[in-house]
Amino acid sequence: MTTTPSRTPTAAAEGATPGTARLLAAIAATLGPLMFAAAGLVAPYATDASSKEIARDIAAHQGASELSVWLWTVGTVLFLPGLVAVALLAVARSARLGLWGSVLFGTGLIAVNATPNLDVVALGGFEKGVSEDSVVRIADGVNELAVVNGPILYFVVAHVVGAILLGVALLRGRVIPAWAAWLLILSMPLNVVGYVIGIAALTAVSFVMPAVAFGYAGLALVRHGTGWTRTT
Repeated sequence: MTTTPSRTPTAAAEGATPGTARLLAAIAATLGPLMFAAAGLVAPYATDASSKEIARDIAAHQGASELSVWLWTVGTVLFLPGLVAVALLAVARSARLGLWGSVLFGTGLIAVNATPNLDVVALGGFEKGVSEDSVVRIADGVNELAVVNGPILYFVVAHVVGAILLGVALLRGRVIPAWAAWLLILSMPLNVVGYVIGIAALTAVSFVMPAVAFGYAGLALVRHGTGWTRTT
């Protein structure tokens, strides 16, 4: 038995009752980016702030910092399986673009999550009575490590290129409305801009944009499946 993509949904697929897995994947793909947006808005510091300013803000707002970490963590857990579902949808219509886009987007997110979370390090230090100056020195030391900068650089490139390729795949396959696909295409370049200039609202909008696109993709997934059919 093999599995092959079908360019158009079959009548059986369109009339089938949506499975629980498809529904959960659609919800996860939409909620993940929204969790990222919320995490950025809740974080008490600007992304362009210095290590000293970040440590000071975390020390003054430890509850908000911990909530931000939880939101990002839950968002990651939700988004990655949702991305797999959207990827199957995109690959069935545009194999190379869909595959490369989803792989880059997903591995970029994994890479940045593999680096030390300095919010957690700071929270743990403050819990044990470590001074702000010591936390700043640790943060600066960590930020100078190649093993940290390498994955972060990969994340920046991969999540931007991945979102663009995945958006083009969904656009070419006419899986979602063209305007929604363009939201995905433009979202992660905007994300980098928002992060660099330190505007939390802009960064949040950059995550809401793919949430809208993935919401439409999830709707297509629930209604028609991924577009892959089993043949014997």
